[in-house]
Amino acid sequence: MKEADLGYEVEVRREGKAVFYSPKLPQKRDYAPTSLPVFFNPTSKPNRDATILLLAARHQGRRLRICDALAGTGVRSIRIALETDVAEEIVANDVSPRACELMKLNVELNGVGGLVEVSCLDANELLARCGRGSPRYDYVDIDPIGSPASFLENGFRGCRRNAVLGATATDMPALAGAKRESCIRKYDAKPLRSPFSKEIALRILAGFMVRSAARLGLAATPILSFSKDHYIRVFVEVDRGKNLANERLRLVGWILYCPSCVKIRSAERFEKPIYVCEDCGNPMEYAGPAWIGRLTDGDLAARMLSRAGEEPELYRESLKLLEALSLEDHSLLGYIPVNFFARALRKPPIKPLKLIQGLREMGYRASITHIDPSGIKTDAPLEAVKQVFER
Repeated sequence: MKEADLGYEVEVRREGKAVFYSPKLPQKRDYAPTSLPVFFNPTSKPNRDATILLLAARHQGRRLRICDALAGTGVRSIRIALETDVAEEIVANDVSPRACELMKLNVELNGVGGLVEVSCLDANELLARCGRGSPRYDYVDIDPIGSPASFLENGFRGCRRNAVLGATATDMPALAGAKRESCIRKYDAKPLRSPFSKEIALRILAGFMVRSAARLGLAATPILSFSKDHYIRVFVEVDRGKNLANERLRLVGWILYCPSCVKIRSAERFEKPIYVCEDCGNPMEYAGPAWIGRLTDGDLAARMLSRAGEEPELYRESLKLLEALSLEDHSLLGYIPVNFFARALRKPPIKPLKLIQGLREMGYRASITHIDPSGIKTDAPLEAVKQVFER
């Protein structure tokens, strides 16, 4: 088949080292990628960059079996084949026959037919076969339109021991609290509209992934998580064993927030609920169940940044994100934008870096967050923040 036989207009695009056909994109900027004959969103390049860089940084020298379960144009699979040396076999799967026809053209165009196999199955069917005669994967990618919730359990079924599963969610109105009932229905978790709603969204998704894995006797541990534009992305390492799964579940709990004194804290899932702020006595708001442990391995983020720096022209859109992830203190829960501190203290805002430096000089932990350039992660009480504002 040639591109002229597809039945719709295509254009040649370049991303990373891949040259590929995609449906011709409308000129208007507000088009919906779901309206295309084959789904493709060019603004999600950092999402795909993260997959390639994580595999290259974490698995150098290994030969992996990889499943791109919702592959669309196939560009992620093709880039893994071209930009890393870790792949033994890549299954690029999509339920859409149109997508599979386009993927076959793109695989041929890039000369990666020896590594990339195109599959045309429902993603859940493909992944559920693993362990029933089909071998499992070292890396499973789930990048759907909307929520990944319906794919995760079978995604974990497809994972070998020490595999990695990466999942994207674009249903941010649900996860960030604008559509509360939708989040409860999909993720069995209560969201919260707050100054750090996007981090709560990440933690709800991560917590749901950990719970989904635990039902199968698997232990999922977040190793890289980020929020970018219209989506969030969580990568987890998968191990086997009920005791390990139980340990991970202990880090699924509640996120508590006091709007009055901007206090953030966590609570274990089955401990006595906290309804009143211990600092100011005002009512606490909460979200969860959600992951309350570390969302990202900072050393892994630093290695990914180093790898991206070797070929910056390929990963230009992702360098700033990776730099922020490598600097962020991932042991701290939540963040507060400087303007929220200023409002709580009834004082004019100060520069985020001044606040970080001042709190560190007082012995507190404080860092930037990749999610919001004005956001501060810290374990300092509001009184300490006030002292820095008054200097």
